[in-house]
Amino acid sequence: MTYVPFARKYRPRFFSEVIGQEVPVRILKNAVRSGKVAHAYIFAGPRGVGKTTVARILAKALNCINPKDGEPCGKCENCLEIDRGNFPDLIEMDAASNRGIDDIRAIKEAVSYTPIKGNFKVYIIDEAHMLTKEAFNALLKTLEEPPPRTVFILCTTEYDKIIPTILSRCQRIIFGRVREENIKAYLKKICDQEKLECEEEALSAIARASEGCMRDAASLLDQASVFGEGKVNREVVESFLGILSVDKVSGFMKLLLESKVDEAIQELRDLYNKGYNLSKFWDMLEEEVRNALLFKSLKDPTGVLENTESYEEFRDYPLEALLYLENIVNRGRLEARTRPALDAYELAVIKTLIVKEILPVSKALTKVPQELSGEPKREESLEEKIRSGLSPLAYKAIERAGRREEDGKVIFEIEEKDYETFKEEFEKLKRQVPQIVFEPRKKKDQRKDTTSLF
Repeated sequence: MTYVPFARKYRPRFFSEVIGQEVPVRILKNAVRSGKVAHAYIFAGPRGVGKTTVARILAKALNCINPKDGEPCGKCENCLEIDRGNFPDLIEMDAASNRGIDDIRAIKEAVSYTPIKGNFKVYIIDEAHMLTKEAFNALLKTLEEPPPRTVFILCTTEYDKIIPTILSRCQRIIFGRVREENIKAYLKKICDQEKLECEEEALSAIARASEGCMRDAASLLDQASVFGEGKVNREVVESFLGILSVDKVSGFMKLLLESKVDEAIQELRDLYNKGYNLSKFWDMLEEEVRNALLFKSLKDPTGVLENTESYEEFRDYPLEALLYLENIVNRGRLEARTRPALDAYELAVIKTLIVKEILPVSKALTKVPQELSGEPKREESLEEKIRSGLSPLAYKAIERAGRREEDGKVIFEIEEKDYETFKEEFEKLKRQVPQIVFEPRKKKDQRKDTTSLF
């Protein structure tokens, strides 16, 4: 018998089996149950989250001979034919390879015919954003006023590329990424049915590597089970995916926070020599730093982070140190685009030499260096006292004045006009610096043997 990959073998066949898409499933199930199914839908969301799968389930629910509470029975002739892919009233088209106006004209000609066997004729256009502008325009009238008992479902991963005139004629249903715990439960179910030996940590690594994509998760599990000969453990997944466990990434992060540069560079080189994907490892490191920052900053991180208890060990590190580390890691990732990854990451590690010495701002503002604690305050010079005690214009008058020293006093001969203008400032300065004396003189009487301040 031909082998069926996990991604196809365990594809949901009922609304109740769809994981992580509660809102789209509820909308469609209620629409089928109440008889309020729209003539055209747009299913938008990331790859591998169930858009085409849900579209097929909707087609089954609409054409099932014995539906129950909005769900297809899965046993009647129509349901079985849809599962096998040979139901005449379900037409699937891949817009990536059939994107021209001629392909849409063929649909327009066929859509006028009534369903052959079922209650509805369902058209599923996958990767709909790949259609040309002319093809979209040819589809407009058909989408706006399709024949009775006809439903169009446009599936796309790039919602922003669908032209507005198409969007306005369709009901939009958005599919989100699937949470890691849901993917992990799905993988565990597959392992139980396939009788595979698995470890929780290995399934977590696969779920994390799939980045919210159910199809990718099932495919990775399938390949890992073959690679490990029926065993899916941490060593198998690390060797197969070329990534490390979260514990090892967290351990490396602690080396950086403690400025243990020698150990960190040695570990980085060990990973490189063993053939691990350093860029993937660095991405995981960046995510761990970000999660630690969220844990440190948020009052209640449980709604944002999963497994918050694993970040308790970073609670005692200063927020400023984590922010500095995040900046270093991010810059290391950017520099790896223009030079060998190992070189860029090693330089980033070296930059963490001062992370351990970073203090919280509150402590940094109050901390006085010991070597400065007993140093006497430097005495200001006469010029500095004069400059700081006068306005800029009054200081200009001092610069123009003559100067002489008598009996330990510094006497400034100020022009009478300048003295009257800035008299209050000069008197105030005299009280602050008693060794200064101001003598107002008319310009023609100013002594010739005096010198300027500068």
